[in-house]
Amino acid sequence: MESKKVNQNSFVIRIKRGEKIIESLAAFCNKEGIEGGFFYGVGAVDETELAHYDVGKQKYSSLKFDKPLELINITGSIGKEEELIIHAHAVLGDTDMQTIGGHLVEAKISGTAEIYLTKTEKLTKKKDSQTGLKLFSLS
Repeated sequence: MESKKVNQNSFVIRIKRGEKIIESLAAFCNKEGIEGGFFYGVGAVDETELAHYDVGKQKYSSLKFDKPLELINITGSIGKEEELIIHAHAVLGDTDMQTIGGHLVEAKISGTAEIYLTKTEKLTKKKDSQTGLKLFSLS
């Protein structure tokens, strides 16, 4: 992974072939002391796990994809409960130009990922009993 600080609170991050997206973003944030922020980007992956959250059951289901996919878009947030939480959603495209998307559990880079990250002040997350999700605590 390589990165460049473009202003006081923004970074361009390039995740290299063979590296994992969520793992790399967490390592970057820990290194830079980032405990809040938002990011977006594009790239290409070849091992991916996507998930879908059922609010009624308060449970994720997931699928793994072991094939080359274009990372059409990744969008996410960064917060902290006891540990750092990287929450990302992704839209991926296959060779037939069909798309799939969902909560990005993890993906391995096949080509590159280019991500723009904006740091904010610390954003605390707490588990919401109504949804079961870890949500920003904004009060």
